[in-house]
Formats: sequence, C-alpha cells, structure tokens
Amino acid sequence: MSERKELPPKYDPSGLEQKWYPVWEKGKFFSHEYSLDEEGKAAQIEAVKTEQQKSFSIVIPPPNVTGSLHLGHALNHTIMDILTRYHRMKGDASIYLPGMDHAGIATQNVVERQLAEQSKKRHDFSREEFEKKIWEWKEKSGGMITHQMRQLGESVNWDYERFTMDEGLSAVVKRVFVQLYEEGLIYRAERMINWCPKDQTALSNIEVEYKNVKGKLYTFQYPLVDAEYEGQKWLAVATTRPETILGDTALAVHPEDERYKHLIGKKARVPFIDREIEVIGDDYVDREFGTGVVKITPAHDLNDFAIGQRHKLPTIKILDNAAKMTELAGKFAGLSREEARKKIVAELEETGALISQDDHMHSVGHSYRSGAVVEPMISLQWFVSTQPLADKAIEVVKNGSVEFVPKRWENLYFDWMYNIQDWCISRQLWWGHRIPAYHCQSCGHTEVSATEIHSCPKCSSQEVLQDEDVLDTWFSSGLWPFSTFLSQDPEKIDHEWPQGKLPQNNALSMFYPTSVLVTGFDIIFFWVARMLMMCTHFMQDIPFRHIYIHGLVRDATRQKMSKSKGNVVNPLEKMEEYGTDAFRFFMIGILPEGKDIVYDESRLKGYQAFCNKIWNTARFIWMNQPSDYRIPEKVPELSMLDQWLLLEFNAALEKINSSLEQFRFADYASTIYEFLWKNFCDHYVEFAKTSLKDEKLSAGTLYTLNIVFEKTLQLLHPAMPYITEELYSFWPRKNKEDLIVVSKWPSAFENLNSNALIEVNEVNEVIHKIRSLRSNLSVPPGEKLNAVYCQNKKSNSVETYIRHIENIARLASFEVKDNFEGKGFVKAVGESGDIFLDVAGKIDIEREKQRIEKELQTIENGIKSVEGKLNNPQFKDRAPSELVAEEQEKLNGFRHKFEQLAEILKAITP
Repeated sequence: MSERKELPPKYDPSGLEQKWYPVWEKGKFFSHEYSLDEEGKAAQIEAVKTEQQKSFSIVIPPPNVTGSLHLGHALNHTIMDILTRYHRMKGDASIYLPGMDHAGIATQNVVERQLAEQSKKRHDFSREEFEKKIWEWKEKSGGMITHQMRQLGESVNWDYERFTMDEGLSAVVKRVFVQLYEEGLIYRAERMINWCPKDQTALSNIEVEYKNVKGKLYTFQYPLVDAEYEGQKWLAVATTRPETILGDTALAVHPEDERYKHLIGKKARVPFIDREIEVIGDDYVDREFGTGVVKITPAHDLNDFAIGQRHKLPTIKILDNAAKMTELAGKFAGLSREEARKKIVAELEETGALISQDDHMHSVGHSYRSGAVVEPMISLQWFVSTQPLADKAIEVVKNGSVEFVPKRWENLYFDWMYNIQDWCISRQLWWGHRIPAYHCQSCGHTEVSATEIHSCPKCSSQEVLQDEDVLDTWFSSGLWPFSTFLSQDPEKIDHEWPQGKLPQNNALSMFYPTSVLVTGFDIIFFWVARMLMMCTHFMQDIPFRHIYIHGLVRDATRQKMSKSKGNVVNPLEKMEEYGTDAFRFFMIGILPEGKDIVYDESRLKGYQAFCNKIWNTARFIWMNQPSDYRIPEKVPELSMLDQWLLLEFNAALEKINSSLEQFRFADYASTIYEFLWKNFCDHYVEFAKTSLKDEKLSAGTLYTLNIVFEKTLQLLHPAMPYITEELYSFWPRKNKEDLIVVSKWPSAFENLNSNALIEVNEVNEVIHKIRSLRSNLSVPPGEKLNAVYCQNKKSNSVETYIRHIENIARLASFEVKDNFEGKGFVKAVGESGDIFLDVAGKIDIEREKQRIEKELQTIENGIKSVEGKLNNPQFKDRAPSELVAEEQEKLNGFRHKFEQLAEILKAITP
C-alpha cells in the first residue's frame, strides 16, 4: 500500500481555491449530465419528465456586462450556489445557468466615455462601427464578472452560459416582439414619456427615481385679457418651473372654487409672448395648494398632458431633447432650462409681476442610471399594453402557483401590479436589440417583422428603413427564464415559431419552470414583475415556483453602502483576506429572514476562525488513527458516547434539510456551526481523547470520528466548497476518486439508542458546570481540583464516564455520592444534580468575592441601561426592529451572567 499523503498543518484558503475550481470545471462536475453516457442522458430526461427524478434549476439574474462583483451580487450568488450544490448532492438533476445582460445604457455610456478620452463622439462613427467597438470592448473587458464568479466558487454550468445579445436570445426577442405586436399588445404612439437629457433616451416610469429637492415656489401675476373681471386684473399662479410658462396653453382652476369659477372661459395672456390662453375648470386642481390656480403645460408635465387631452388643448414643445429652450421660447431659445429659469424670474421681478419666491421642498424625478433630472416630454415611442399581461401575473401569485419568500413582499408586488401603466419599451440608443419594425419612406407604412424587410409589402418601394430605436434592456431580461433554454437553436426558433408553435427542447422540458428566483426587493418592479408577465403569457406557465427576496447589505451602523459615503466593501478583497469559504459562510450567517443585512466584519473574522477549527479538527482525527485506516463497511460496536453524537448529527441534519428547503439560510449556518463546534469539537473530540486510549472504545470512536466528520463535511459543502473538497480528498473512504461536489447528501444514522442523549447530556452538564465554576472563580488552568457530584435520582450513567470527566474538566478526582457536605467546596446547582468543587487553598476567596461583587455591580448597571432604552417608547417605536432585538438579546445575556455570578457568590460566602 502506498504511503498516505500528509494533511498540511495549516489551512491555506487561497491554495485550495486555485486548486479545486479548475478541477471541477474541467471535469464537468457542475453539469447535470456529469458521468452520463448518451443512454444515461436520455434516461435522465425521461425520468424528469415522468417525475421519477426531481429537477432543480436556477437561472442567474444576469449581471451587467459592465459590472463587477459587489456585496449584493456576492450574497445573491452564494445563496444560489448553496441551493444548487444541495440539490445536486440530493440527486436532483440540477442546473445553475450563468449569463450576462448587455445593459444598454450602462454599456453604451462606458464606451462613449472611452471615445471621449480620444476626443471622439458616438456620432463620429456609423452605427455599425460603433456597435463593433462595443462588441470589441465586451470581448476584452466584459468578462470580469465571470472570473469573479469562479473565485466565489459558483457551480454554474458554463456550457449553458448566455448573453442577452447572443444570436439565439436575439431571435427569441424578435419573435416575442412580433407576436405581441400582432396580438395588439405592442403599439407605437405619441405619449407623454420620461426623457433623460443626459443619455438622450426615453425611460420607463420605474426607471425614474423621485428625490426630495430643495427648490423654490415662484408666485407671479398672469394678466387677464381686455377687461377687469369683478375687480381682478390678473391671476396669481404658483409654480416650481417658471421656464415652462412659455409652453402654457391654459390656466386651470377647480370648477367649484368660489374665488375663480366666474373666470372659467375667460382669457389670460402668457407673459413675454403675449399668447392668449383660456381659463378652464378641472377637478384635478387642488384648491389648497399655492394660489389654487395651475398653469397648464401639456408638452412638459404628465398631469398637464392628461388635462390637455381632456380639454383638447394644443401642445407647445419649448424644451428640446437636450433640455434646452426651443425657438418657440422666443428670446430665451438656446438656453438650458436652469438658465432660462433664472432669466425669466429676473424679468418677472423687473416688471413687478413676481409676487414671491419661497423655499420649497418638492419631489423631482431623476434618471436611475445617469442621475440627470428627467424631463417629461411628448414623444413618438413604442409601448407594451401591460394590463392583459399583468392580470395573468397577478393571478399566479394570488393562487399560490408562485410564492414570495417572505410572503409580505407580495403586498408590494400587488400594489404596483394593480396600478400598472403601459410600458415604454423604446430607447434612443445604438446598443441593444434593435426594434424589428421597418418604416416605408414612400407610403409611410410600418411593417413589424422578425426577418429583415428590404421592400415595402404595401407599395413595393425599396425605400425602407429599420426603426432606429432599441428595446429597453428589461424587455429581453423579462424573457430570461425561458429564452436561456430556448435559445440553444436559433434556426429552430425561426422555423417553428412563425408556425404558431413555441419551440421545445430537452433543457426547457427538464428545467422550466425554474425552481427559485433569488433577488433583492429593489428590482421587483424592474425585473420580477416583467418576467411573471412575459413568461406566463408565452410559456402558459410560471417562470419560477419561489421568489426569495433578501434585504440590502448595510454597514455596521445600518447605513446604505455607497461610494459617496466611503463605506463600500469590496467582496473580492475580503475573500482574499479571509478566504472564500469564510466569506460565503459569513454572507449567509448574517442573513436575517426578510430584513436588511448588517455587515459586521468581526463576524467574518469569527468564521475564518471556524475554518481553522474545521481544519484543526481534521488534523486531530488524521493524526490519531493508523496510516492505513479505512472507514469499515461493518459498523463496530458503538458506545453511548458514539451514539449520542450520531443522534445529535441526525437532529442537525433534520434541521438543516428543513432550513434549506424553506430558504432559512442563517438557520442552516447556525445549525451546522453549533453542531460542529459545540457537539463535535467541544464535546465529542474531548471525549475521544480518553476513548481512543481505551481498547474497548477505540474502534467505535475512530469510526464515529471519521464517519460523522465526513458527513459533516458534506453538510458544509454547499456553503464552504473549497475546504470541504480538500479535506474530503484526504478522508479514508472506500472510493478515493469521488469528489464531494458530486457525493450523496447524507442520510440519518439508524438503529440508535435514544437513551444516549439523556445519559451523555447529563455528563456534558456536569463538565459544563465544573468548567464554568473554574472560569468564574479564576482557577488557574493547570490546577487540578477534586469534585463531588450528587445526583437528583440514582443512575450509573455518570459513573461510567469518570475518567472522561476528570480529563476534560482537569480534575484530580471525581466522585459520585448520594449526599455531600464539605468545607472549602463551592456548589453549583444543575438540572440532574449538584456539583461540589474543592477550591480550598486554590483561590483567594476574599479577593474573588470582591471581584465578583464588582462585576455584579457592572452588570446591574448594564441591565438598568438596556432596560431604560427598551422601556423608552421613542426607542421601541422608532429604532429598527433588528436593533431592538439586539438590545433585548444584550439584556438576556446580562441577566444570565448576573444569575451565574450571584450563584457563585452565594456558594463562596460562609
């Protein structure tokens, strides 16, 4: 037999990461078809179709091709990988599909900034030349995130990697557009839209972020025409945007406002241009705001546009696409909206028409991408009629086909879906899926087609041009759950779809609907709702069964992370500093159910220590067994200590299975952490140090150490893939060629004596009480003491483990008696009995009393402080629930410690 390889004395995370990922990827271990021949692949497809085998699928929320891994990605991807590794080990046909989004505006901006550094602009190139430059950039720099995904250890099937601009996905996008158009669900019209003057493109309503801005409320005189109406020569109008005066086509008052209703139908004159406009009555007007008179600018305000439609008002566009004043603005033409505002206000003041200008906080729309102030504008755009699609998407959540986790996020989803508006899908960009519509320059006909049109089908003219606009990025992303599987065969898409048949393939039949979508709440509107609408419409089925929503990652003071605040954490740096396994475990360990996540680096350091603990435990087992040891197939005789650990493992396994099935990742982390650190290391390994020296116990102890540690590595593997794969490769298993990544998920141990739990837990309590007494009395670690134990009810369980107790608790002797009273002994009360520890001459009793009394006073002050905070209504009502829970936990800790020390003080006081 060849000499076994040596388990290194120190844990080196970076070495493991560089070692194992290439092995996994090259060996196709992430594929659901791993190790299957053609016959096996066919059998797997049939087994999934007939539900003899379960399948599990996740399609990655496609990160922007411009992006790099941030904490939100790291959390998202860690969760998805944990689920995939877990289901793969359970034997489910599993796929975690990777991909990237072309990110229209973001990517175009990156390339345009690079051109600007060369003193060039997009329009210095033809559209084709510019698109070529973006593709070149994508190939060179756009793969950053895939490298980072490998560093994070994600077990994605790289053979299925997709990009939203791939040929296959582009074919799906075109066919979807054509079908929706033919169904009357896509239309082109002039509507009021949100315009970004910086990116020079339309935005959908949810791409506008509203921010409270400190501005001015200007009140000025609007002169009435020809005559004085009941003593009124002018109307006072209040606005935050005086520059839009030049586009006013009416003044509006509430029809029941006693101050103004007699003026309805009269005329007023627009300042500076002398244009006459009518005073109209409309219920929209708020009589309590400002003066109760509203200027109506239908071309530059959404509400004014609606009023204009009702009253058939003309529209005058006085702002262009760059948010500069047009020629219709007269002498103000060419000025930016901000410059025009200043000049108009100055002239109103000079003429005496300005009544007041007051500080005013108001909500202003900004582009979520560029940050520029959005300009409402009438524009010819393409829209999706969303209501018919929304109705289906609402129903699948209402009837439970799709489940939000936590469930409360359904309310936010419903609130938006019930008030949904048509979706503006056209963008004035060059990078993206170009709208498959062709406009005849001769007769004006528009033909929508998935294939290129070179002549007009109506008049046969060759003067046909494709629409210049591209689709909103979220349009293609909304198809992602099925387009990723469907797009493998573009020719099939173009051949079968036009015949009214949605193409099918094996991947789609096995993995759609997908199992779960993991995402943050911030894109429920952007992406989640759109997938539900598009997928239920085209696939006649839901896109995923569960939507797991996690909170935002915040800093230790609960502030949102941002570059401006300087509190952004780079996950790659933390992975390099602490190791990927510790980082992954940290991300789920701090994950509260449905709440924001508080980034506390001390916890990350703690999980790095956990990795070291795992490694050192493996070293202990490795060094305390023969070099040729193999886990025997026939189970040796097991002691009650051995069976206790197996029973504790079964309990942990049951809780872990439940936690992962119900997306309670913090519970999964805490369960495996507590089992390994407390039950395995703190208790069983300490018992093993004595048992291994006992000829009757050693075989069972070696078996238990190895089999439980091996199975625990498997439980840990989804969260800590690298360290578990490395240690598993050393483990004395029958088949050393197997990798943990494709090993079988553990099952529970059987035929165990449940009394082992009662028996060994009593022993653990005795040891714990003795250790606590030693610690609280500051007994030197090397000092061996005498101890006596008086059981509440007679049993032989503790007497069986006298040598274990003496070794673990560092005792000179341990006796079990029915009754005991001894001078110099301190007493600790336990559930199963009382423990007496001989400290006579070992500690300074008087000094310990003073120390404990002082510590009790400190704890009492702490209790009063925390109680005062928790009893303060302002704190309880206003503080985040997580902070209140932390303070309650702190109070419980204080009280527990106080009770412990008070008991010891009583014991050492004569």
